[in-house]
Amino acid sequence: MYLYILSKENLHNSYIGNYISYGIECIEIKAGQAKQAAFISDVSVNFCFAADLALKCTLGQLSPCHLADVVEDEI
Repeated sequence: MYLYILSKENLHNSYIGNYISYGIECIEIKAGQAKQAAFISDVSVNFCFAADLALKCTLGQLSPCHLADVVEDEI
């Protein structure tokens, strides 16, 4: 089973300064063990957008190898 969760990040960009963004982390739960299967940093500064995308990935049980493509397509 894959669980996609948000990761709040405090980031810095030399042009805009400090900002808060949300990454998406994929946790694989297998045989009672949880491990990180994928992580995409700085997906969006919009919490609702990132949360909705993470939920869709969880509900669709997206394979972690496709996470980067899905994020790119959604943006």
